[in-house]
Amino acid sequence: TDPRVDLVSFTGSTATGRKVMASAAETLKKTFLELGGKSAYIVLDDADVGTAAIGAAFQIMAHGGQGCAITTRMLVPRAQHDEYVDAVVGMIGGIGWGDPTDGSNFMGAIISRQQQDRILGYIDTAVAEGATVVTGGKAGSLDGELAGGFFVEPTVLTGVDQNSTIAQEEVFGPVLAVIAHDGDDDAVITGESDPVFA
Repeated sequence: TDPRVDLVSFTGSTATGRKVMASAAETLKKTFLELGGKSAYIVLDDADVGTAAIGAAFQIMAHGGQGCAITTRMLVPRAQHDEYVDAVVGMIGGIGWGDPTDGSNFMGAIISRQQQDRILGYIDTAVAEGATVVTGGKAGSLDGELAGGFFVEPTVLTGVDQNSTIAQEEVFGPVLAVIAHDGDDDAVITGESDPVFA
């Protein structure tokens, strides 16, 4: 609210973003808000399965999935759904995770126990809403010095409805929902209560 501030940039929840914007409006500040997005990885029917699987696997494992631009929904052609799921699961199985000081690991720990619990809660909610855990879905554990670290196994979900919680809310964890689509127009959905998928 300080009048000497000309611009406010904020990344976080939609609820907090509204408060930031309301406070900034009093002094007509420019605002840049990155709020609770749910990025989609839309795969078209002529895409290369292996290339798409590599991209999806590395995306959800980058920074433990804790990034606002990480694509955590993979929309694939219905006729190739199982092929994509198998490819992504196979790719994840070949990417190391765990001790970040071990150069063979790509993914390390989650930032806190609270975030670990939040991610696992989203997975539980997804299953309760009809999704299936194909791989992962649990708190990861390590031996030795990092036994107390907050890890979540890289997780792939199928049977996800576009309007389910896991498809609409940002998880900020290594969780990928693979969703079948029936063509380009079906893959891109807009609606009053839905985010715009691009």
